[in-house]
Amino acid sequence: MKPARLAWMALSCSAFLWAQNPDKGDAPRAGGADPFTGGEPKAMQAAGIVGYGPFPWANHQRTEDVDNVLGTNRLVWIETAHFVIGCSLAPAAMPEEPEARKFVNAELQRLNKRWSKFPARASKLDPWLRLHLYALRAEELYAEFAKLVGHDEKDGSHLGQKGKFALLLLQKKSDLVRYHDRFCSSKSEMSQRHYYDKTGQHGFVLTPEGDEIRDEASVHAQFRYFLIEIFADAKGGMPFWLSMGLAHWYERQVSTRTILAPIKNDESVDASVQHLWHDKMKARCKHESNLLQFHELATKTDLGYYGHLQAWSRVDWMMAQERRKLQAFLAGLQGGHGISRQIECLEQAFGLEPEAFDATWRAWVLKTYK
Repeated sequence: MKPARLAWMALSCSAFLWAQNPDKGDAPRAGGADPFTGGEPKAMQAAGIVGYGPFPWANHQRTEDVDNVLGTNRLVWIETAHFVIGCSLAPAAMPEEPEARKFVNAELQRLNKRWSKFPARASKLDPWLRLHLYALRAEELYAEFAKLVGHDEKDGSHLGQKGKFALLLLQKKSDLVRYHDRFCSSKSEMSQRHYYDKTGQHGFVLTPEGDEIRDEASVHAQFRYFLIEIFADAKGGMPFWLSMGLAHWYERQVSTRTILAPIKNDESVDASVQHLWHDKMKARCKHESNLLQFHELATKTDLGYYGHLQAWSRVDWMMAQERRKLQAFLAGLQGGHGISRQIECLEQAFGLEPEAFDATWRAWVLKTYK
């Protein structure tokens, strides 16, 4: 089975198989002081940390309850403005590809500007630094998505939900299995989203251990995809193509060869170039018969590789327009996700009927994708 198919098997169940090749070493230990903030209020505020555990988690459980199941002094718990995060991730190597390494170094520089004890560059990501990076990534992506959908923080909610998003990053798959069994009533062995119905919180549980080798850039890309999905869930959901297209758009801002799309049995995709989505989409658009029309795309939930490319590319076109138009389109869909509602919102936000949208998007791809 192709690697892309393995990745999709997890994703299609609202799950991911996470794997990487970390350096050997211990994860940050509970009870040990954060080496970057030292627990000092001024440093914590600069780093965007509201507090460290113990604190309330989800479904009226506390972080101590999770510790009692997974083992004490094995997880570090931090809280940010919109997230509660538990982490036992071990050290990780920096991405090997230049663009991905440049991306991480830019993040480190933003941390360094917040608080000088964070390194502006690194040769590897030690556990505490990695934890701070994922906290930064979560908050930055939250801010982008909130602006995109026009969420007003003054309402006191987190994209519509009362509690904070609960993110659990576990180094060992065995810990993930035990967590699912005890706190999610699930026998799953895969990373996945979870809705805590008693407290109305969306979140996910992930582990880097799995069947495939994934570097830090691939994990980061999938982390972004996962976040966009739970953000969309918190806002009341979206049509399948749109939620998935947005998640791909944000995920693919990270340079990686990993793809999160299914390759159906009747699709022929060269594994060596399957990550080159601009090239693939431009070639596809040269033949209109190869494309899904909007009426079909808007109602399908079993899209294959090329369906995912089209959903991502249509979102790419929307992102290239005045952002207020996409914001209006997303806001209009809060009233429903049916095909008639999607067409109505498309016409109101972009001034295009479905057929015109198909033609306009296709012409843009042929002109814009190099």
